[in-house]
Amino acid sequence: MPSIKERYKKQTSTPKGKIILLSLVLIIVTAVAGGILYWNAYKKQIIRAELEKALRKGNGLYKIAYDDLKLDEVNGNLSVINLRIDYDSTKLEEMRAAGRTPAMLMHIQVPSLHVTGVKTPRALLNKEISGNKVTISNPLIELKYTMEGDTTRNVPDKAVYEQILGGLNMIHMDTVEITGGIISTQNLKTKRKNIELIDTRLVLSDVAVDSASNADTTRLFFARTLHLQCGNISWFSGNGLYRYTADSITVASDNSMAYVKRFAIEPQKGEDAFVRSLPTQDDRFDFNIRGIAIRGLKMLDLLNESFYADSITIDAAQFKIYRDLSIPRDKKNRVGTYPHQAVGKLPIPVEVPVMIVNNTYVEYKEKNAKTQQSGKVRFHNSTAVIRNLTNKKEKVAKNNVMTVDINTRFLDITPFNVKWKFYLLQPNGRFDVSGTLSGLDAKAVNVLAEPMGPARIEEGKINKVQFNFAGNDYNMNGKVLMLYEDLKVAVLEKDEDSKKLEKKKLISFVANILAKNSNPKRKGQEPREIDVKNERNTNRSIFNLAWKTLFEGIKETVGINKKSKEK
Repeated sequence: MPSIKERYKKQTSTPKGKIILLSLVLIIVTAVAGGILYWNAYKKQIIRAELEKALRKGNGLYKIAYDDLKLDEVNGNLSVINLRIDYDSTKLEEMRAAGRTPAMLMHIQVPSLHVTGVKTPRALLNKEISGNKVTISNPLIELKYTMEGDTTRNVPDKAVYEQILGGLNMIHMDTVEITGGIISTQNLKTKRKNIELIDTRLVLSDVAVDSASNADTTRLFFARTLHLQCGNISWFSGNGLYRYTADSITVASDNSMAYVKRFAIEPQKGEDAFVRSLPTQDDRFDFNIRGIAIRGLKMLDLLNESFYADSITIDAAQFKIYRDLSIPRDKKNRVGTYPHQAVGKLPIPVEVPVMIVNNTYVEYKEKNAKTQQSGKVRFHNSTAVIRNLTNKKEKVAKNNVMTVDINTRFLDITPFNVKWKFYLLQPNGRFDVSGTLSGLDAKAVNVLAEPMGPARIEEGKINKVQFNFAGNDYNMNGKVLMLYEDLKVAVLEKDEDSKKLEKKKLISFVANILAKNSNPKRKGQEPREIDVKNERNTNRSIFNLAWKTLFEGIKETVGINKKSKEK
């Protein structure tokens, strides 16, 4: 039997066979040419249809939609108008019924998205989108907390990449740049907005959205590096009395650094209006902090809701606190609210080996109930160094002491040095505090003594004040040494007619007789050092406990005790 090759040669050697062969060739050429013409004529529509099919398919909670998609296949450019990524409410209800409600949902609106260097054939064949750069202009990104599911997490689960990809296998871009973004968080149940970021710029490099990049623990939001700039972040306190703002924020993952030009806690009412708005006493805060630099920040820890930084430094700060003692106090028990106890109760693990606060002004202003006048305790040019700020149990097991060293100028007159030692994760709130105040003219403290006393120092010199205390949740004890000479005081009383503080001559005369006007009493003698013990009023703060204990020691030093008070 002739082979196929022999039969083919014989059939095509005849005139009829040659005509058949020519016809087949023409048909094949025509089909190929027609296919090429069809592809060139309709490739945009084909590619667009495939991309739309992939984008619209969606296999999870999120759906992607847009108003228009323009594709320049020759130059590899893709533009999307009014892109929307939103959760499917029906799917959400299904997840809720199954007990799988996510803690956070996303809603994203992008007026304009432009992609350059799109590799369209690859996208068509492998359901992949790959390109050089994505530019997203003026997006609105809303993060909505459901207050359900795993509410301990405030960042979306990494598996969200599957919901974003839809029918695609991969999205890869060399650079993604977002400009003019507005990012806000909202409680889905109350509809109340929490944090809002204005004028946000975000640059992500080497962005890959697929299963491999999702498993890559070195990536942040699917990117190799992240650079974030935000003009302003703001939110209000739950009671509306404060507005929190942060200006000019910069975050860079490649050098592990974050910087905030300014952070402020701004009271929304003046001092009197603030007091009238509350049923009981409370501190009114007015804080302004500048130049916050966070170095050695572990970005990936943030995604896992843990905070680590090598150091935090603050260039300058101003802390103003006001309290009116003429209105009733609350009856709240404040045991467990010391600073180190608050660190231990932070909702996420925190570790900062060193934090430095420079060039700080601190003012505590208090209105006296009897005199109806206010006195200000002021500390100028303060520097604080905080070491071992952490709530991680494994770190505390190695070093359980957090120290705070403060150097300042009391009333901008004399140096004042204080050192706090806080024992972390201790059940009784144990801490130590010691300090030294250098010499000053005793009359300088009249700015405090007259409105807060009420008393006036008429003569005297304070050479030194030194104290060393140990405290816990319920008491404080230690020693106070105050060296002074030629002290003379006047007891004051508010005149009902003039409303001014007037000297009570007889009581002042008796007080100066009973008081010890110098320490030591004579040169060469040992100075009086006072042992003090003070029970804590559990309705008050750690600073009140320390001040009251110091004040008891000072009063005892100058001879004001229970017996002298009775006399």
